[in-house]
Amino acid sequence: MMAVGWDKRRNDTVPVRLLTLLLFFAKHVAVLLLVFVATACAGTLVLRDREPPAFRCALGFAMWGEALFALAAIGWLRPLPIALLFLAVVFAGRFKPRASAWLPVVGAAVATVIAMQPPLAFDETLYHLPFVRALAESGRLQFLSALRFPVFPQFQELLCAPIFMLAGDTATHLVSLAEVIVTAALVADWARRHAPSAASLAAALLLSSPILIHLGTILYVDAALTLFIAAGFYALDRDSRLAGLFFGAACSTKYLGGFFAVAALLIVLIVRRRDALRFAATTAAAALPTTLWLVITTGNPLFPFATSIFGANEWTLPPTPRASFVDVLRVPWDAIFARARMNAQPPVTPLLFVLIVIVAIAATREWRSRALVLMSVAYLGVFAFLPRDTRYLVPLLPLVCVAGAVIIARRFPRLTRATTIVATLMCGAYLGWRLYVVGLPMNREAILAARIDGYAALQHAGATRVYVCGGEQLQYFARGSLIGDFGGPNRYERVLGGDRAMLANRLRNAGADYLLVIKERCDVRPSGLTLEYEDARAQLWRVQR
Repeated sequence: MMAVGWDKRRNDTVPVRLLTLLLFFAKHVAVLLLVFVATACAGTLVLRDREPPAFRCALGFAMWGEALFALAAIGWLRPLPIALLFLAVVFAGRFKPRASAWLPVVGAAVATVIAMQPPLAFDETLYHLPFVRALAESGRLQFLSALRFPVFPQFQELLCAPIFMLAGDTATHLVSLAEVIVTAALVADWARRHAPSAASLAAALLLSSPILIHLGTILYVDAALTLFIAAGFYALDRDSRLAGLFFGAACSTKYLGGFFAVAALLIVLIVRRRDALRFAATTAAAALPTTLWLVITTGNPLFPFATSIFGANEWTLPPTPRASFVDVLRVPWDAIFARARMNAQPPVTPLLFVLIVIVAIAATREWRSRALVLMSVAYLGVFAFLPRDTRYLVPLLPLVCVAGAVIIARRFPRLTRATTIVATLMCGAYLGWRLYVVGLPMNREAILAARIDGYAALQHAGATRVYVCGGEQLQYFARGSLIGDFGGPNRYERVLGGDRAMLANRLRNAGADYLLVIKERCDVRPSGLTLEYEDARAQLWRVQR
């Protein structure tokens, strides 16, 4: 299932183009509102009016993820059960929005237009959307051997599956956008708890990071991970059971959630030891469904990693080079100014240096800032073993922004408004620039062909089995099936390595009908194959039977 945008070949008049675009925009706005209604009602069903709307929405995301996992576990992730569950939640929750609760939705209009672009991000089309599509088509959790990661924590993909069924692949971006909006509102409420004038500043500081806005317009899991971690620490002072639920949801979203769950447990043990058992129990209960499924399916709760403990597997990827001590020290600089060393991802806010300094100074006097500094230092130690990518730093941003905003509001009250304005202008500037770069989503096929190497060649192959070299992220766009990656039973070294004269035989043994070569990233000189299609960026070779 794919969302089909406006196609220039079918409509040429300007009024028709504008009307179609407006309808496309209206559909996505409606989907965004639907996500807010579903999560707000689910959270209100549990908390009533005891917490702000943002916290109830965050709780709603966690509850929906657990409910959808239960449906998928028994093969009932189908439109009718989901619709009945939605109606029951809306009827029982009876969420009454405040006027201010919808202001973030109005402010997200530009971000919604950006999110309406077809799926282009690497991991999104490599395995996130294939997971979502498999869930939507089968109604159950599956081991997908053709993907780089056949199984993974799929909390975010489960949240996106109903939206995919309803409105197609582009609409799944709005789940991430809703999570970013809720995180910003939650950060404002959190800062307001400690310093009323810090609320707007905390949200503005968070949204001044282009990487967060970027993650809110694509289907990655990092927006959900950031929301659950922020909500978990928000709840840590008030209700250890709710905090445990959020950290369990974070573990079910991405393995890195486990680091923050352990860090939160240590804080509870030090500050409020009597709540430690309750916190650990609820965290384990929330994380158990995903963990148990991974163990039953693969025997490894961290599949495909931790092979030294749980044994090797076909999908083990080459290890990431460990960062040096100097690399770790300059992470803040690289995340802002040296994007080439951070996988060319959008930067974090340039105000990060100011926030780091004032939080570090406050850590000499205040235990919360001290805990944040210690946790950040420990996380940088973990980051040394991860791929150098700015998005791995995003879960720390809400914590740093809240701490920094509260410190500024308390000690430098005259700077609060000016800093808020500067951060807000940064956010607006990035949104405007990003919209200018990506443009309006006028022609889906033209955008995909222009932005993704090998897309046109893959479409030429039709509903066949294609072995790809250098274009693993095309997985989602294959009409038939796509194989070939750095890991898995059909890994590159097994099929493409060795005697070139035997390449055709190895491709036949893999069941491939075609070999797709991305010229910029793959240096393969096929032998015994027939060139059937070629453009400036790709070649498509037919495997003769």
